Amino acid sequence: MDGVRIGLVGFGTVGRSFYRLVMGQREGFARKLGARIEIPYVSVRDASRPRPVESDTRVVSGWREILDDPSIPIVVELVGGAEAPLPLVREALARGKHVITANKAMLSAHGKELFALADAHGVELKFEAAVCGGIPIIKVLRESLLGNRITSIVGIVNGTTNYILTRMAEEHLSFAEALTQAQRKGFAEADPTLDINGGDAAQKIGLLASLAFGCWVLPADILCEGITTVEAKDIDFCLASGFVIKLVAQARTVGGAPLVTVYPALVPLDHPLAGVRNEFNAVLVEADYLGPSVYEGRGAGGNPTASSVASDLGDLVKSILSHQVPRPFGTPLATACSSPVDGMESKYYFHFVTANRPGIWALVTSVCAETGINIESVHQKWEDKSKPSDLYVLVDEANEAQVHRAFGRITGAEGIFPESHFFRVLESPAGGER
Repeated sequence: MDGVRIGLVGFGTVGRSFYRLVMGQREGFARKLGARIEIPYVSVRDASRPRPVESDTRVVSGWREILDDPSIPIVVELVGGAEAPLPLVREALARGKHVITANKAMLSAHGKELFALADAHGVELKFEAAVCGGIPIIKVLRESLLGNRITSIVGIVNGTTNYILTRMAEEHLSFAEALTQAQRKGFAEADPTLDINGGDAAQKIGLLASLAFGCWVLPADILCEGITTVEAKDIDFCLASGFVIKLVAQARTVGGAPLVTVYPALVPLDHPLAGVRNEFNAVLVEADYLGPSVYEGRGAGGNPTASSVASDLGDLVKSILSHQVPRPFGTPLATACSSPVDGMESKYYFHFVTANRPGIWALVTSVCAETGINIESVHQKWEDKSKPSDLYVLVDEANEAQVHRAFGRITGAEGIFPESHFFRVLESPAGGER
């Protein structure tokens, strides 16, 4: 039986899980693939520390030995960070080695270059684990829906923010309390900025959009807003009105150009994404022939991510044994001209923090009327008339430019406090009822 040797770079949470998976499933891999999987090298920064590896695996410092070994056709990069592993991946591809990575930050920043490099040298750069952990969404887009035209991708792709928002809704916690709980349980980093500001979700949806639409979406062209302005008051009002708040990542085409966004949105309770709780992820894909389909699972963690890395490994081993020609990431891979965000349309929710005095409602309604925004409902709440009150307004569909004009005029008026904010309302998927 043939053997396929791989070099593993990185032995953190995901690296250890992947190593355990491969070592524990060697017989299963051999039976399913017709080849023995060997890991002769594990690359770490400091090889002097003992690592839980088997006797036929060498722990080495750095990755030079892996690249210099001609018997290693596959490099698995599980280091993380946008820049640190970049020289490794560049050189591995240039030297004709396939690369598997879980590194969304690196791909978001340098993916266009790296996929072109892989194509030029006749190898593959696999990245199933870079988006949504254990959910095989990359394979769905590249293989299962190959005969479809993707019209929309919308998902909950960050487990940290979904856990925080779920705890705020179900335990009536403040944002700070829910974040602390997420950190204590290991669902949030000590520095959660990339997650709660929407950056992690933007990296993921940018990759999905680039794959689905056959062009490269630049990170700078993605509308990215986080959840730090979401208050317990917003959660409670929205639940009473038939919504939950989720950090939603969305990619669609408008006028033939991609529109890619990340923001907290009001999700109707009957929407397929509304019931996705805690650290779970889900992606709703709409395609012209299949219609809407939903993919849900654990979006992070060592074991789910290792599962996706192993899936990529299985695909590569099959390709190597059958001498298949590697598939390009997508053709053409030109940089996308993104659709203007100002033209985006949806329903909106306003939360105005106001002084308790006459004329506030009149101000809001008159400005909305003057900017062409139709109000659906207005609700005001206060517990102590000596303190600011909360004015909640749901409006019918409007475009982003209209909303910014109205919001700017209202919040610039006397009696409206700067804590005011607005969120968008997510549409229900096309394709009929389930």
